[in-house]
Amino acid sequence: MRDETRRRLNRALWIERAQYAGIGLGIVAAIGLAFGYETLDLKVDNTDVAGVVTDIEPLVSKRDAADGENVLVKLDDGEMVRVVAYKSRNIKIGDKIQVVAHHHATGRVTHTLR
Repeated sequence: MRDETRRRLNRALWIERAQYAGIGLGIVAAIGLAFGYETLDLKVDNTDVAGVVTDIEPLVSKRDAADGENVLVKLDDGEMVRVVAYKSRNIKIGDKIQVVAHHHATGRVTHTLR
């Protein structure tokens, strides 16, 4: 085999190996980013917020729908949120209630009834 042909063959083999390595590193990086995003979503800061119940709706759920209800709450800052509550709490329209705002590190905000 001539020297020039051997060099071209070696170069082609190294390029193919580099392509496989690049694809592998890309997949590993994508998996790492997904885990990093999930980790951010698990970091939560909780804040107590007061609000007034503006409406109560039935809970549509596959199970235990008879035990709960959707409660629409207007928070003191003017934001309208929806939380789920047990019917046994006997929440009425106009009641002042405490809501916990969960601020996730990803920017997502969820609310639960205190």
